[in-house]
Amino acid sequence: LDTTTTDTNHGTHMMHLHPLMLMTKTKTNHASILYMSNVKADDGEALQSLFSSHCDKDGLMTKNTLQTNISAIKELLQIGDLLQDELDDIWNAAPKFPDIDATEQRIDVDSFIQIYRDIDDIFEDGGEDDESPIVSASASAADVEEVTTLKEEEGDVNDGDDDTDEKELEQAFKTICDDAGLVSKQALKNWNDVKEMIQDGELGEDEFDEMWEKTAKSPGSPELIDVDGFLSFNVALDFLFEVIFDEDVTGNGNDSVQIPMFYADGLPPGVTFAEIADENVLVGMEDLRKWGDLQDMLRDGELLPLELQNMYEAIPKAEGSDNKLDEEGFTSLCEAIDELFEEDDDDDDNVEDGADADPEPEVVAAPPSSFIKDRLLSLVSEIARDEERLPCGLEATETEAELLLEIASELENQPTNLVLGESDIQTTDIAGDWRLLFTTSSTMKFNKSLSGLVPPNGSFAGLIQKLTASKYLADAEYIEEFIAGPVSFEVQVTGDWELRSTVSLFTGRKSVCLDVVPDRVNYGLNISTKADHWKSLGPLNLLNVSYLDDNLRIMRGTTSMDSIFVFKKI
Repeated sequence: LDTTTTDTNHGTHMMHLHPLMLMTKTKTNHASILYMSNVKADDGEALQSLFSSHCDKDGLMTKNTLQTNISAIKELLQIGDLLQDELDDIWNAAPKFPDIDATEQRIDVDSFIQIYRDIDDIFEDGGEDDESPIVSASASAADVEEVTTLKEEEGDVNDGDDDTDEKELEQAFKTICDDAGLVSKQALKNWNDVKEMIQDGELGEDEFDEMWEKTAKSPGSPELIDVDGFLSFNVALDFLFEVIFDEDVTGNGNDSVQIPMFYADGLPPGVTFAEIADENVLVGMEDLRKWGDLQDMLRDGELLPLELQNMYEAIPKAEGSDNKLDEEGFTSLCEAIDELFEEDDDDDDNVEDGADADPEPEVVAAPPSSFIKDRLLSLVSEIARDEERLPCGLEATETEAELLLEIASELENQPTNLVLGESDIQTTDIAGDWRLLFTTSSTMKFNKSLSGLVPPNGSFAGLIQKLTASKYLADAEYIEEFIAGPVSFEVQVTGDWELRSTVSLFTGRKSVCLDVVPDRVNYGLNISTKADHWKSLGPLNLLNVSYLDDNLRIMRGTTSMDSIFVFKKI
């Protein structure tokens, strides 16, 4: 997302980019202050984006590409701030991709990030506070265009067809975000729109706190949201209210019109559709605000706004409409919502039937954790149903990933979670064969697998983690499945594992870490190599076990709660 401001101290027109930023840097061997265009060394996502824009078709990079195509490094070499010998030493120390037939050494994204940060470290003592020393000497229009194009490809820059409402929200975001393009809870609470709602009693403090907790935070910043989180918060805010503002009625948009709610009370979907449909006999997201039953579910937390949005987006829209549903589509939406609650309703029926037949013994309804777990597994199954996408969520949408993170957070707080129990987790609780169902790991998404050994015209097909334990040994094994046309093959990673008790940096609660130390990577025709330099395995080496029961395990990154791995026991 680009924003433009004027630096009043220097009178300089500067472009602020998120997460790429323009900053100043005083060089000790230059008389003037240069305005530099840089990718911050601690911004992993931006570094991955930079790498992807310059790597070859195999997702790898040569030394020549590094020093000639990465403008920041090229500029440092040209002005003499980085010596060629220094770059050679850093390159030689970085792990190389095991190309058996390659004529030139190449690195993957993890080694690229390591090199970038090693160069950054050279300048640590001489740089100003909070400034990255990897810079290019000019923020040219070409540099800005390259960054903008890259972000557009990733979906972070909106095109000219964006909704007016979304653009207005983006403008509002710019007025409250900090220099890094992030917003704190207090800054959001002080935003005029939210502040007025709280003062007028339209939004309760507890409602605001709950919505903030459910809003996805910026990667690496557990207490801050970026523009996507801000837009997501406003989606939830829209669904919370039954009041809309009708400028056509008031002329200035200051007065509100109360929408009459319609409650179906068991009537068929067609009746509800007829009551809430617009003048064109269609139903859009705005019209759903008139459906009282739905609003109650949203308000009570039985249905999450993102769940509703996900269902709505999946249903075919009426031809020629502005993203609206006809009666058939609305009926499909009702059925999707009913399916979500189907098991819960069955449990209630069983309790009532038991009470009618024999009041003793008392029948206790199933705990809510079983319902939440089923929601999570249903979402994973729905995502996996699209065979055009890679498995394990590697090509899941941002909305799907956010929804899964929300449901996982609910499940982690349920009494069925062994991690929260009084007894410590034992190796026997973890041991077994586990299949990876879903992950948000940016490294796995970039490599389109765990090992990165995706064959030409082939694709990743799944991952199994085998954990065995005896009195003296604890062996770990990953079996990664690939398909290349009619042929399938496996990559095997072997090593050791152990459990470590710790305290979560994010929640302050006791936590258990699964520490896997890879030893060998085996693939192809009897090819075996040491795994200690295989950087792509890093995401699974040390993870917090955030949820565990008899057949489901959820693990999160030790430095990022949004990096999640969901495993199911085979």
